[in-house]
Amino acid sequence: METKIIPERIREARESVGMTDEQFADAIGVSRQSVGTYETGAFSPRGDVFRKIIAVTHQPPAFFTAPRKHNAERFLTPTWRSLKRMQRPDRLRIGRRLEWAFYITESLAEYVDLPPVHLPAMEFDYEREGNERIEEIADKLREFWNVGFGPITDLAPLLEYNGIIVVEEPVKCEDMDAVSRWQGGRPYMLVASDQESNPRKLFNLAHELGHLVLHNGIEVNSRNLDRLENQANRFAGAFLMPRRTFAREIANTTIDYFLSLKGRWRVAVAAMIYRCKELGILNADQVKYMWKQMNARGIRKREPLDNAFPLSKPTVLTSAAQMLIDSRIKLPTEIAEELFLNAADVESLCSLPKGALQNKVLSFPTLRSV
Repeated sequence: METKIIPERIREARESVGMTDEQFADAIGVSRQSVGTYETGAFSPRGDVFRKIIAVTHQPPAFFTAPRKHNAERFLTPTWRSLKRMQRPDRLRIGRRLEWAFYITESLAEYVDLPPVHLPAMEFDYEREGNERIEEIADKLREFWNVGFGPITDLAPLLEYNGIIVVEEPVKCEDMDAVSRWQGGRPYMLVASDQESNPRKLFNLAHELGHLVLHNGIEVNSRNLDRLENQANRFAGAFLMPRRTFAREIANTTIDYFLSLKGRWRVAVAAMIYRCKELGILNADQVKYMWKQMNARGIRKREPLDNAFPLSKPTVLTSAAQMLIDSRIKLPTEIAEELFLNAADVESLCSLPKGALQNKVLSFPTLRSV
């Protein structure tokens, strides 16, 4: 019996490499209309065209023909920072990475007990409730996780410990720092490793945590995006710089003093200025003076100490995959093969070294003739 190509997989593969249907058509040597017929199932690609599809998308043949064990329900739109600036092919490409992280997680969870989701159910009406409620929710989450109200200097381990899957990899898109959504009852984040500022990475993680806590079940669109983004920013500031403790430390309005606070709280000076404005600690003239100081020193875009404090890389998927290999439950190649994905994609999403999911062949010395 001839194996049939699953039409949706052609679209999935195309989107995963960030191609429009027109670009994809040019790459595989067919018309744009033909691509449409392949993706809807009206027609299947000829053998020579199928070979080109495999070559262009870098996926194995089984990606296009084999049903997956774990079916994804219809996921809500990820919380993109900008629907206007970010190109649609980039959104689709990164969205597929988030989807593949779900398949990888579900596959690994068949063999490894992953951290259970430990997030409180927070009622929040994003259309009617405001900043005071967001401040309360940020404080309650700190209490729920029992982390106190001091600086949180490294967030990824805390997120993973509480059941959030964090993926960090290059996204090659300057308009995307991080993205998140719930998938299959578990929260996921994808963070850009090509973001150079560690304080900004920390804030991005807290921002996405805000979306996961405040906006679960909300469909993102151009009408509500700005409101959701502002709320997530408020949550991030409140979570990383709690008003009950951070506010007491603002004793000076010089940049040097704020840089000393940056060493303690690990957030950007710019984020601290915004937080002080939110809390009414600094008035409009003081905020304006702070921005002038930063501009005069040329540190508005890139600050001192941006790389002084390293952040941990995600470890849950890495450790789970490595555990299967080390315990000889799975050969390295079997992990990717059972997902019907290119091994390089699985390695990247799991933060594994390149080549980690290839079987290693040991060479032995030969006897020298005498």
